[in-house]
Amino acid sequence: MPPKRKSVTDEEDDEYRRKRDRNNQAVKRSRVKSKMKTEETQQRVNDLKLKNQLLEDKIDNQKKELKFLKDLFLTQAQAKSDKLVGVNLQELLQDDGDDEDEEESNTKGRTKESSKGEGSKSRSRR
Repeated sequence: MPPKRKSVTDEEDDEYRRKRDRNNQAVKRSRVKSKMKTEETQQRVNDLKLKNQLLEDKIDNQKKELKFLKDLFLTQAQAKSDKLVGVNLQELLQDDGDDEDEEESNTKGRTKESSKGEGSKSRSRR
């Protein structure tokens, strides 16, 4: 048996249709707004990724420049080491940055050579 249907007047049917149309329009606006917000967010993410990469590149370049200048300074200081008796250059130039282990391993040989007989303190006694 088919379900019984209430008789709907034309006026009620028109009211229902208007509500549905308004709701459909509201849903369309909401979806457009949501899509725009998502696109803006994605663009911001892309911009921030690019900016972050540029900053990381700048950090790398500055680390390279710092290492070059330290090596240059050490070369000059070792050439004039007779005037710097009792000064441990490696200890003065030691930084507390992230690449401390790398810097320490690169300069260990030079530290041992330059600190022999100078009576310098080891790092563990500080």
